[in-house]
Amino acid sequence: MPRYSINETRINQTMQELGELGDSPEGMLRVAYSPEDIAGRDYAIKMMQEAGLETHIDTAGNIIGRRPGSDDSLPAIAMGSHTDTVPKGGKYDGALGVMAAIEVIRTLEEQGHNTRHPLEVIDFTNEEGTRFHRWLVGSRSMSGLLEQEDLDAVDDDGLSLGPCLADIGGDISRIEEAVRKPGELAAYFELHIEQGPYLDRSGTPIGVVTGITGRAVFEVEIEGKANHAGTTPMSTRRDALVSASKLVLAIQKMAAEQEICRVSTVGSIKAVPNAVNVIPGSASIGLEFRDTDMEALASAEQELQRITDQAVIDDAVDIDVIRHRFTTSVPITPDMQAMVAEAAENCGFEWESLPSGAGHDAQAVANIAPVAMIFVPSLDGISHSKEEYSTPQACANGAQVLLELLLLADDRF
Repeated sequence: MPRYSINETRINQTMQELGELGDSPEGMLRVAYSPEDIAGRDYAIKMMQEAGLETHIDTAGNIIGRRPGSDDSLPAIAMGSHTDTVPKGGKYDGALGVMAAIEVIRTLEEQGHNTRHPLEVIDFTNEEGTRFHRWLVGSRSMSGLLEQEDLDAVDDDGLSLGPCLADIGGDISRIEEAVRKPGELAAYFELHIEQGPYLDRSGTPIGVVTGITGRAVFEVEIEGKANHAGTTPMSTRRDALVSASKLVLAIQKMAAEQEICRVSTVGSIKAVPNAVNVIPGSASIGLEFRDTDMEALASAEQELQRITDQAVIDDAVDIDVIRHRFTTSVPITPDMQAMVAEAAENCGFEWESLPSGAGHDAQAVANIAPVAMIFVPSLDGISHSKEEYSTPQACANGAQVLLELLLLADDRF
């Protein structure tokens, strides 16, 4: 049995109240640095303060609530996630991790339990990366992983990051002050919806995350020859869009049939001049590979180069493969996985091990502290959509395991 029980009604009430901020018929619109995001952040601060946390905003815009421990010489144990959303997203992605962490603190306060370690609840800014096309901005800032191109980024309207950080209480001129050194945090725990179908299909209430996926992003530019659609014989065409289409199918097969990597996706495609009566003279596709094994991503890159080299020969086109970001996968150590499993068992829940197919703040924080992640089921595996849903019971189960995990870590670290 768990040592203390979280308040199921309260955790789900806070999820509902936060979910009303930025809601629309199309889904959540709490995009980073927007008025809706600021409203969500203000709500998180209010909940932290009501739980007795001392709050501040660091220079990267991260909201940090702190509870002293009985031995403040010990490093803090942190919990959290993010409250920003993708455009037309869901109410659970990120939000559950922040609200559940606050609920853990509230439960400890009500029980009069003072932990040995100081505790921190963190609401990281701009996890999703929709704004400025730079993701994990808050957690990478804290982990010392921010790059100059992050600081120089502009959004689709040409607005720079600095004024947006100022809007939420950050300061880009002092952003390096947000960096936490290795050893400052004893551990970081993140509760999250799975965003995939496996727990929902199996009926298992808790997922023990084995690792966070790596991600390789590419753009492929294809140059053929534009010509008249009615007068150019099929045998002499250099149709860039036809070549792109073949590549789309080949890239899909790399994961679905060849199993070179866990998943492969072509998410964007463009044709020029994009006219029905003109053979496309150029085309481009944007794609990504994901796997927890970086060697698998390297193999996928090699296969991508092979199939594009073959397309140059077969289709008489020119192809340029542009390598964009590679995000390193983060394995979660066996001892941290074991502690999550023990916490789940102490709460009376079955669990199963599974990797995370999505990225999370935990993968950045892993550069400065040990991390662990807890998953709860997502209905039908849907996420980044207004249809995203985890049941009230699932949310409460996850918060309960998070509390037990925290207490185990406080005893042992």
